[in-house]
Amino acid sequence: MPTGDPLPAHSFGTITVRLVNDDIAARRVDAVVNEANDRLVMRGHAAGALLSRGGIEIHREAIAKAPAKLGSVVRTGTGKLATRYIYHAVVIDHAAGRTTSVAHVVDAVRGVLACALTDGVRTIAMPLLGGGVGGLGVQPALEAILEAIEDVSTNYSWTVDVELVVHDVAEFVETAKLFREYGGRAAREAEDAEVAAQFLKLLLRKQ
Repeated sequence: MPTGDPLPAHSFGTITVRLVNDDIAARRVDAVVNEANDRLVMRGHAAGALLSRGGIEIHREAIAKAPAKLGSVVRTGTGKLATRYIYHAVVIDHAAGRTTSVAHVVDAVRGVLACALTDGVRTIAMPLLGGGVGGLGVQPALEAILEAIEDVSTNYSWTVDVELVVHDVAEFVETAKLFREYGGRAAREAEDAEVAAQFLKLLLRKQ
């Protein structure tokens, strides 16, 4: 592992999240998540890996279900992949130049976990939705995914292991640092409140 010591997992209720440096198409899980656009045209690193190993039939089935609403999740078959489902997480607006938003990532992650519950899925491999082609950047994408999982976990009784899969080594090292430091929504809100309090003190001093 490029970062040295094994990364600790984050546990949110019955959901466990791990960060993995690998080709997402090589993961042996119940469901693989593809970062999709609303036309379900399979482009980008994760989609290319899935097509390379799984076959063009995945793409044909996906585009037959287009268009899809941003933030939604579309199921397809898996071709030759050793997995039960591909969940196409629709987070990219194809017409707007492949941009995405935190809100769409959050909705898609919620949708993936809802599909897992419906389909009896116990293990999921998910790319860093929005972090690459979507243009959000690593930190906003990671925080959106983890906070969405944390929020869902408060009313979620299904046991699921989620692998966040990052293939590029440099991106993985950056993501691993942020993953280690993630303290949960409560910690982030406390930090934001402290920053706001310090800013208010500075304003009062100037009066």
